[in-house]
Amino acid sequence: MRVPSRLVLAAASAAIASGGATLALPAGASPNGGGCYLYGAAKFSNGPNTSSHAFTYTFSGVLTSCASNPAGPALGKIATLVPAKGSGTCANNTSSGTALVTWTDRSTTIVSYTTQSVGADVVLQGKVLASYKVGKKTYRTTRDKGDTALGDLTFDASPQECTGSGVKSAAIAGAAGLYSTS
Repeated sequence: MRVPSRLVLAAASAAIASGGATLALPAGASPNGGGCYLYGAAKFSNGPNTSSHAFTYTFSGVLTSCASNPAGPALGKIATLVPAKGSGTCANNTSSGTALVTWTDRSTTIVSYTTQSVGADVVLQGKVLASYKVGKKTYRTTRDKGDTALGDLTFDASPQECTGSGVKSAAIAGAAGLYSTS
């Protein structure tokens, strides 16, 4: 079943619905996919500031108002499975991580993703994994295997933390979705 678009970290839907930035699907993308609004928060260790350096973060949030073809759950929870790794400053950084989406019907989607950020704008790209192991536990995708994830998110960090010792936490919101080219 293709509920992916709604997972695309809710970025695509939010951007499209708000009339702001839009995400274009690649040529050849099928009509299977969807999108959601994503709302959440990231907690940083050695967070970004004005000096370029490595940092880690965890993220948790919700996916709401999800719409997809074919139809699937309209709500889900999302969280990093292990701390994500990043590098850069508040003004310009990149990161990579793996997130687990748990839908209201108890199905799951695991997304391996990268982000590229300029200022408050964060572009997310990723791929749905079949499974991901953390320690002795293996998480398995039961929805949207092999789909591609896209998101356009906003990073809302404290300007004082960005110019000071580093961001400790930040709100993340936007549109995200999944699509399939098969």
